[in-house]
Amino acid sequence: MSSIILDIGSVVAIVGLAITVVKLYLEQRRARRDIELSKQGLKILSRLVETYQKGQESQLQLQKQKLEFEKFKSAAKAVGWIWERMEED
Repeated sequence: MSSIILDIGSVVAIVGLAITVVKLYLEQRRARRDIELSKQGLKILSRLVETYQKGQESQLQLQKQKLEFEKFKSAAKAVGWIWERMEED
């Protein structure tokens, strides 16, 4: 009778150990998946930041071009005004 109790105790211990090992394995898989998702998230975030920076640079370049155009337009108006005055004389 005591050997049956000992065998049942051993079986319970082995089953408990197996359950613990399976739980640890599943937690490790979940942790790996979380790490991979984090890596992918960082890559996406990095691309978004890069795109944002390029957009800011493009916006700045556009503003510079607008200023240059306004300078050219003002200079053309001044030359036109001078030309008209010279024709009047």
